Amino acid sequence: MYGRLLIVLAGWAAATCAAPSAASAQPSSWHLDVLAGRYPAAFFFRSAEGLAANPRIEYHRWKGCFSRLMGIEGKVLDEEVPGRSLRNIEFFVRFKRQHPEQLVLLHYNGNARDPRFQREPFFAGHFLYYNGARILDDVPAEEGETEIRVADATLFRTGIGRYRDKNDDVGLCLVDEDGRPDWHHSEQVQLVAVDAKRNVIRVRRACYGTRPMAFPGGRAYAAAHVTEGPWGRQSHLLWFYNYSTACPRDRQGRSCAEVHADELARRFSSGGELEAFDGIEFDVLHDRAGRRGKKRSPDCDADGRVDGGIIDGMNTYGIGVIEFCQQLRKRLGPKRLILADGASIANQRAFGILNGIESEGFPHLSDWLLRDWSGGLNRHWFWAANAHKPAFSYINHKFTKAGPTPGSRVRPEVAWGVHRLVFAAAVFTDSAICYSFTPPAEPGELLGVWDELRQGTDWRPGWLGRPLGPAVRLATLEPDVLNDSDGAGQPAWAKRFHSDRAQCRWDGQALRITPSNPDAPSIRCVLADVPCDGPDLFVSVAARAEPRRGYPAEMARLLWVGFASSPRQARTRAARFMTWVGQRPFRSGFYFSNVSSGSANLELEIEGGQPVWIQSVQAYHHPDAIYRRFEHGLVLANPSPRPYRFDLARIAPGERYRRLQGSPRQDPQTNNGAAVGGQITLPAQDALFLVRDDESL
Repeated sequence: MYGRLLIVLAGWAAATCAAPSAASAQPSSWHLDVLAGRYPAAFFFRSAEGLAANPRIEYHRWKGCFSRLMGIEGKVLDEEVPGRSLRNIEFFVRFKRQHPEQLVLLHYNGNARDPRFQREPFFAGHFLYYNGARILDDVPAEEGETEIRVADATLFRTGIGRYRDKNDDVGLCLVDEDGRPDWHHSEQVQLVAVDAKRNVIRVRRACYGTRPMAFPGGRAYAAAHVTEGPWGRQSHLLWFYNYSTACPRDRQGRSCAEVHADELARRFSSGGELEAFDGIEFDVLHDRAGRRGKKRSPDCDADGRVDGGIIDGMNTYGIGVIEFCQQLRKRLGPKRLILADGASIANQRAFGILNGIESEGFPHLSDWLLRDWSGGLNRHWFWAANAHKPAFSYINHKFTKAGPTPGSRVRPEVAWGVHRLVFAAAVFTDSAICYSFTPPAEPGELLGVWDELRQGTDWRPGWLGRPLGPAVRLATLEPDVLNDSDGAGQPAWAKRFHSDRAQCRWDGQALRITPSNPDAPSIRCVLADVPCDGPDLFVSVAARAEPRRGYPAEMARLLWVGFASSPRQARTRAARFMTWVGQRPFRSGFYFSNVSSGSANLELEIEGGQPVWIQSVQAYHHPDAIYRRFEHGLVLANPSPRPYRFDLARIAPGERYRRLQGSPRQDPQTNNGAAVGGQITLPAQDALFLVRDDESL
């Protein structure tokens, strides 16, 4: 059995195109602890930023708190939170000089910025506006407030933003001979009130460093900025950058993406305030242009009409985000870390350019029931295999839910086992861990640290050591219920595929799926009559795909796997999980924990109309229980809604393990320091970090 396990383990690693370990991928000049290949690779998130900004906390106390793991991340610029540069740059740079082995990463909003923060490199057309309205009457150049009659005042909003207490920021500009907005001749104003009956807006003039201008009636235009936030009570609405390849250019011919990349590169260059930083993580860097609505939507090419960034059928905004990342990579060089949010399908797709992603919450910010366990693992494993080297992604352990007032968020009650499952997902996928969901602090601590990240009371960061192999999905050691062929010719699973609008043809090595219409938004096909023995079904799919026509090769395509509609499978139709599909083969896993007995039809939906190759499909009547062995420990995970028994004698024959000796303020019933026997049963949705006894090393 153990020999079979090793064979399957090696096969799984090859099929997933698993990335090399962090140690083997590390450039020789890098000496960061988080890239040294020791697990858990843990560091402090934005708590370092918040406490650095607190004038009551001196540097030495702050450093004593945040030097206990492998690094820090936070804001030190004022692009989103006012006042972050007052002490934070000094604290973070000083910390890096004293701890060169520790990660120091900038947290930076990739979508938008506070318009009060250093606008100088940008011109008005570099920001994104909604479709606006023609100004009908002359507008004088005056200070104070002005009423402006427009063609449609309902395009302007009050009571917006996270807390519903902000009004639109508005751009006023001339129109050119073709009637298009000309943002080279513009003024920025703040909306005060809207009179929809009279089609009049009242604005506060000459805001954000601009001067009052005169605008002739019929030859001028007003449009509201596309905004997000504010992400704090003292913060401002943030203006979206216009990353679209159709973005207006400044008088030097530069796009927003070019100017933004240049600005950041200067900050990281020799003599720049961020020279000492190891890199940058872009918060909320989206693939799509802002929020779209029925009445108003983004106007990326600045022609006064809605386009949402989709021009001639192409997502010019998402392509522009890729070009921005390419330019920044070129400017910062290969050894700076560049990351961006990646937990949502709305996030960027700069595979091969960025080093990895942040998952703000795993699998998602509001998914503390871990419904998207499969999607979360697929995302992180795909990035590990397709990132710029060294691959470096992390999970920001965080869950929130809507609070009692507009825009407020509160922390939900979460079981200890869910916390451990999140940490297990990180070490399974070669991802680092930081956290916004903090455990109770020990006496005298500024900030608590999770037991699993420091070997409990033994206080050993990176205590698991190096992995002895990739994570093993125990389902794949069970019989494949689709493998009912004699091994010759077309495999049995391939014969089960069909599609009404695509051709499914075996080419000798893979099932090629080609849609009848190459311009189709997606391909749908069905894997029919998958045997189900309820309640667990784990499906493994290895696939590759051509890029979407006209899009950069870096932009992988979405693949969804779920149950096809049928009355008998109504209970499970909502279970649909995503993965990415690129030009290199990649194996994804999909765990369905509540299926009916009998058989089911699985539906695969692949974004875009270019061919896709399905290389193999396996199905197992087994939960997605996973383990991974390390030099000094073992991690077990049971994401199923039922208990699961692990056989340690088969997983790690001849080795002995004990539980962590944890803090009495966390979960001492689980982390009690006790030795574990040959078999151990984990409750539903739980994980366990075990210490390898010294005698068995």
